[in-house]
Amino acid sequence: MFKKDTKMIKYNFTLLLPIILYSNECLSCHKNYTAKKHFSNHYTMKNAINITRKTWGIKDSNVTLQTLPKAKKIIKSKEDLVDDFLRRKCLSCHLTSKNINPTSNSCLACHNTHKNKLDSIKAKPTMNKCTKCHKNEYIGGEYKGLFPHDYDKAYRSPITPKGYYPNKSAGIDYHHLALDVHFKKGLTCISCHNGKNFEEKVDCKSCHKNLSKENHKNFHKNLSCNVCHSSWNISSYELNVLRDDTANYKQWKRLKVQEDIYLEQFLTKAIKLEKKGILIKPKMPDYLTNRLKNGIWYSGWKYRRWENNFLVYDKNNKVKIAKPMFQYRISYKNKNGTVILDDIHKNIDGSKIEAFIPKAPHTITKKAKSCEMCHENKIMLDNNLIHKDILKGKVIKGRVFTKKELQKLYSPKYKLERAKILFK
Repeated sequence: MFKKDTKMIKYNFTLLLPIILYSNECLSCHKNYTAKKHFSNHYTMKNAINITRKTWGIKDSNVTLQTLPKAKKIIKSKEDLVDDFLRRKCLSCHLTSKNINPTSNSCLACHNTHKNKLDSIKAKPTMNKCTKCHKNEYIGGEYKGLFPHDYDKAYRSPITPKGYYPNKSAGIDYHHLALDVHFKKGLTCISCHNGKNFEEKVDCKSCHKNLSKENHKNFHKNLSCNVCHSSWNISSYELNVLRDDTANYKQWKRLKVQEDIYLEQFLTKAIKLEKKGILIKPKMPDYLTNRLKNGIWYSGWKYRRWENNFLVYDKNNKVKIAKPMFQYRISYKNKNGTVILDDIHKNIDGSKIEAFIPKAPHTITKKAKSCEMCHENKIMLDNNLIHKDILKGKVIKGRVFTKKELQKLYSPKYKLERAKILFK
């Protein structure tokens, strides 16, 4: 099995060596955890990397964290930029990243709290270890009821009685919304995503085996539980990203908090020095080599919402909530101040660099949504707005509703069933 995996993808064994050496030490006792574990998505990051590269227009992308090409020195196109974007903006979290793991051991990335050098190995990773990477608008944040603020200083949380802003979590400011019911009851990530099914998909029926048939009609059999039982969902539209190789920092003084601890610290220092007439070179780390490189990646969203959701089918023909992901508008300015790419938002085939994926929000509540939240949802019913303007994008690993399927949402059968409930 190990040999088969290494043939599938050409790995850089210089990067793998410390992982394999340490893993052999762990595996001398933990024999059931095979070497294949270190070719998992948590280690290779292949899903996030290849979906992003394909969205930017690189066809047939099949690389991993270990084989991701270095960015080109002379940037001429958005395809040239994507690997630099990944290495210096997206991949700050991976099992051997110094940003989250001071050791070079993939096992200890999760099984050690890293509080000190003598810290003991933890059999079960704490939830904080999971959410250190699964943060922001992803599952770890929403599970704890955290919705990220917009970046401008005006959106910072109100100051505390002592005159300070509240502490940020992993460099991010949050609104505090409804908690997931499982989080309220003390369940952590590994309560469901345990060693046996660590990277396998789990669903509600893994635990809730005796669901009431009274409230789960046959015509809802293709619905994911989250469609009705998620209390809110994060929708962040159009991530504007700019790589700027010039030392012009004062324009960012209101936007220092960009969910990036390094960038916040760099801008704080650079703006102070700029006031004194001292300009420092814009540099940002390559999180795969831990070396500083020229240029800074800035970012900002067009808008963020928690709102009425629109629905899509996943690849298994299960109805799920659609989440906007991998939506980019790209700009690049070189060290001479020349704009090489100016607000590029079209792919090589002319379509928008915009995508949606079927998701299962971890914002579960015991009480389900009302029927009207889906069946009279204008986002769904208005000729399927996913095809229009800001919602126009490709659905990855799924598909949109057909016109006939949309008509069922407001069909006479729905009205009859709803009337039975309302007028019992």
